[in-house]
Amino acid sequence: MPTLGAQVVPARLGELRSVLATLSPAEIGALDESLSGWLSRPLGREALAAYLLTLNSTYLCLMSYEPAGALVLERGESAARVRLLAVAPDMRRQGLARTMLEAADDLVRKAGLSWLWMRVPSSNLPATRCALRCGYRRYRPQFMRRERARALPVSQELVRAEMLPPPQAEQQLAVWVPHAIQQGDSWCKPLAMQVFAPLTMPAPEAGHVFALYHAARQVGLALAQQLAQRAARVWLWLDRSTWGTQAELGLLKAVVACLEDVPDQLEVEFGSADHLRAAVNAYKTLGFVPVVRDHVLMARRLDGKASR
Repeated sequence: MPTLGAQVVPARLGELRSVLATLSPAEIGALDESLSGWLSRPLGREALAAYLLTLNSTYLCLMSYEPAGALVLERGESAARVRLLAVAPDMRRQGLARTMLEAADDLVRKAGLSWLWMRVPSSNLPATRCALRCGYRRYRPQFMRRERARALPVSQELVRAEMLPPPQAEQQLAVWVPHAIQQGDSWCKPLAMQVFAPLTMPAPEAGHVFALYHAARQVGLALAQQLAQRAARVWLWLDRSTWGTQAELGLLKAVVACLEDVPDQLEVEFGSADHLRAAVNAYKTLGFVPVVRDHVLMARRLDGKASR
């Protein structure tokens, strides 16, 4: 429920400046680091306020007619991003952030969009709790990491990894990335494909792409990237039938074997959150541990369809 006495209205320059003046650079850039970059310019907060008003999706939260917070939305074709959600320090702990998020729901629905999303620092627990209470869900908040300078102790029987040339790699990614999302993150498939995948996955040329086979049947795709200082990262887009099995672990080993060096640190990214949940225990037996991302993508569906 909205906070009593609070209302969300289109921003005006003077009031927006007064709210921004109370916020630290970290607070201004919490959901979008590019906004805090404005503060290094001459008259930075004034310039930022003027810029935000050009977006036509900047709002103020008024508490008893006094400016108490700011909300900035960036609208796309089917989704809107929350780029700024901040409350003045002396007005916090009154539910105003939630009031603004609830108002954002209505604003985005009226614009004919189906999704709201934001990029939240994992360390910002108040923002995370507020988003979860407002119906947002985390998108792939974790990956797995292993720090052991030796080969994975698993069998590669009946599995193989076949490196693909660039044109074929792009064609295969266009098939397997949507397949992985559909099987494991179907609740946000349109948003994941249009917005999140471009943000979270590397370009094919950033590493080597492999077709993955188990018992002569293709069961997925991998992208392996050799990082600096004997570290590597592997993205896996696998069919559900292999999740958490010895075949999956054997496929991972087959991919790592194609790298120039056995990595001291190996990170594994999964095609969906459901895949990670299904496989986490199998990976833990090999010394992998779950790692929470520095920033987590959170999304909310607004078109009335179930998001589970």
